[in-house]
Amino acid sequence: MSETLRGGIPACDKAKDFLDSIGAKFKESEKAEMGELMMTLTSLKFDEGKGVKEHILKLVDTATKLKDLGVPVDDAFVVHMTLTSLPQSFDQLKITYNTHKQKWSLDELISIYAQEEGKLKRNTNFGVVNLVHKSLESAEMWE
Repeated sequence: MSETLRGGIPACDKAKDFLDSIGAKFKESEKAEMGELMMTLTSLKFDEGKGVKEHILKLVDTATKLKDLGVPVDDAFVVHMTLTSLPQSFDQLKITYNTHKQKWSLDELISIYAQEEGKLKRNTNFGVVNLVHKSLESAEMWE
């Protein structure tokens, strides 16, 4: 047991009182963890360097940790949080999701957005290059 934790537990004559005191400290810690996880779930923004799939999986992992702490998080809520946390380049898919009657599962969301991310990367890798050839004759005409 760390010195910090040991210092925060009052001296007890009975083992049961001591264990109850330790349990109370960890219960407070769970509340703080719940708050942090809720904040992460509702404020996590997309990091373009890591990719969509990893972003969605981080949100799913956060929701799973909340469920383990007794906070029910519906998959539909995680899908919604994912949609709101992605950049404008994914707006067309957001519109598609919002206009369809059926809801996407988390697995469908990951698959669809990973495909879209690949398409966006392929389309942005092509740049426009303007080549200008200046012939000696035309250069002399302008002098």
